[in-house]
Amino acid sequence: MYKYMEKTTIVLRGDVKQAIEEKFGKRELSRIINELLFEKFIAEESKKMFGADKWLTKKKISEVREHHDRF
Repeated sequence: MYKYMEKTTIVLRGDVKQAIEEKFGKRELSRIINELLFEKFIAEESKKMFGADKWLTKKKISEVREHHDRF
């Protein structure tokens, strides 16, 4: 998944830290922050279709024209 871990210091708001600790526990703080940041910044980027044509994107059936409408 990842090659190595970096150690750093971050500053969290008190209510954010307390909510994470209550929900996941103190020992899970780093893992949860890593997962949230990964989902927001890295996984989200991989979902984008860089360089893809607009016609390749998903459309609703109501947005698609009927065959006889083309003529």
